[in-house]
This record gives sequence, structure tokens and C-alpha cells, in this order.
Amino acid sequence: MNKYLLLGIFTVAFLSFNTLSMAQNNNSDNETEIMTVSQIGNLDDDTMVTLQGTLNQNPNTYIFTDNTGNINAIIESGDWNDTSFNPNAVVLITGKVNKNGNISEIDVTEIQNAQ
Repeated sequence: MNKYLLLGIFTVAFLSFNTLSMAQNNNSDNETEIMTVSQIGNLDDDTMVTLQGTLNQNPNTYIFTDNTGNINAIIESGDWNDTSFNPNAVVLITGKVNKNGNISEIDVTEIQNAQ
């Protein structure tokens, strides 16, 4: 009898722990961590990131700037998602880190106005 009671207690404890872990993982998946330009240097190539700041346009490229620095942003026309370019607007960009030696840039997949 004691053996079954002990087994039942361990089973309930195990299931409770797994349910709690799954709930914590689901909460963290719904939150997007906003990175900074200065953190990009520590990331691996092809890491997905979201940054918040402003965009400025040079003749052939965009420069993304936040309060920690700036980085080249590769933006194609489909990445804008009905967001128009405004150099004074604060935006969120999401994309992959591209590293080529000591040079990093962001291959943007989505741009949104920051709320």
C-alpha cells in the first residue's frame, strides 16, 4: 500500500513540474526580445533578431541606428509590410544576422512601426 501511495505522489509531482515548465516556455515564446546593435557582434551568423530604432537611406543601402550604434540593413521591397519609409520614425526590424569577417549586417525580413 505504501509503495502505491509513494508512486502516486511521485507521479503527481512529475506531472505538475512538466505542466509548469510547459507554461513557462509558452510565455517566453510569445515575447520578442529586442536586441541592440552592440549585441549583434556577439551573435552567430544567421541568428534571427529584432531591433528597435530608426532607418536612414544611403544611395544603395539602409543604415539602422539605435542608441548603441548602427548597422547596414538589407531591405527588399516586400519587407516593408505596408510600412512607409520615414527617417524620423522609430521602427522594429526583424531579420537574420549576416557576418562576413568583422562586418555584420541585418538581412531584414519584416519592418513594423514601433508602438
